Amino acid sequence: MTSSGVIADPPILAEAQERAAGVDLPPASAAAWNVHTSLEVLEALYNYNHWLFNRVRPFIRGDVCEIGSGTGKITRFLLSNRRVVGVEPFEQSLRVARERFKAHLNVRFVRATLQSCPNEAVPAGTFDSVVCLNVLEHIEDDVHSLAIMRRLSKPRGRVVILVPAHMSLYGQLDVSFGHYRRYNRRSLGRAFAAAGLHVTHSWYMNAVGYFGWLWNARIRRRREIPLASARFFNRLVPFVDAFERVVPVPFGQSLVMIGTPEPDER
Repeated sequence: MTSSGVIADPPILAEAQERAAGVDLPPASAAAWNVHTSLEVLEALYNYNHWLFNRVRPFIRGDVCEIGSGTGKITRFLLSNRRVVGVEPFEQSLRVARERFKAHLNVRFVRATLQSCPNEAVPAGTFDSVVCLNVLEHIEDDVHSLAIMRRLSKPRGRVVILVPAHMSLYGQLDVSFGHYRRYNRRSLGRAFAAAGLHVTHSWYMNAVGYFGWLWNARIRRRREIPLASARFFNRLVPFVDAFERVVPVPFGQSLVMIGTPEPDER
């Protein structure tokens, strides 16, 4: 455990360094240690990950392509779908995911970058749902990446995106995470339109997390997520979820956007 109270593990450090080098992300640097500890904290937050998935679950159906599947923290919630293909470029993550889901015959993982798709293993026009949660912000050319997701989708399919919200929150945590940007509805909507995607739904979520990120990233200028804070928020998730289902929030730490291929693009 690090002195800051964040658990550290060398395999996840290797994954973080691969992530920084392999998916159009900023190159590996001294910040890699902070990246890996932050990734480890997020992996451990079951309530948080389940909450994110539950908010987009109604828009996911049929054959699913998960972009940036990692070790399977979201894949585990997709197992009831007919077919799941996880696209992940990092061998270490793939080994963990393949072992974790080896009993599930409807799940397959492909070592590839999004930029190398479509390909024989991840063919164009074959997925009912293309899911990309907390990945797009790591990719420099987000419009091109969204256009690839559109190509992977069936004509009536859905592209399901979740990204960090509000550039006003961009701070040291974002730099350590390898984020190129944060989004609002207008900026992400422009990217969807440029990629040939028609926006059908969008909403902000996690207003409580907005203030937590503001405190840690902008005011305290932290480079990693404190483990105690992450665990405390993980316990709060059921209450935050219940509140936001009753009272839609006008801002939040995250932004969800759902799109379908524009008719003239297919």
